[in-house]
Amino acid sequence: MEGLLAEIMSMKVLLVLTLFHFLVSATLADDRPTIDSLIGKKIWIEDAFAGQSFTLQKEKKNYFVEWIRHGSGVSVIRSQKCKVQLDSNYQFRFRLEHPEEFKNQFMVSVHAIDEIKAYVNGIRIHFEL
Repeated sequence: MEGLLAEIMSMKVLLVLTLFHFLVSATLADDRPTIDSLIGKKIWIEDAFAGQSFTLQKEKKNYFVEWIRHGSGVSVIRSQKCKVQLDSNYQFRFRLEHPEEFKNQFMVSVHAIDEIKAYVNGIRIHFEL
């Protein structure tokens, strides 16, 4: 009888702990947008030329970035699709390896509903939506 009571008590404790876990998880869940909220949005980088931009895209389960070098006389000088490395649901990286461009590494991170952080070779570019 004592063994049965002990087992019932341990089941009650386990149930209470499980409910507490789900309650805390739901309350403290991260409500910021994921990188999926950036799909299709063009991010501009101003430089000494007409600038460059990149746009996150997704085909099936694969993410990639379309990078564009803009020109002053023409809208696009060159473009390239780059594979994306997902660091989390809120951060991704990609590397530009075009023979006519500097080898740049980009990182984009969603920090809040209205704050995205982008880094080029470790230098942050800040913009607000």
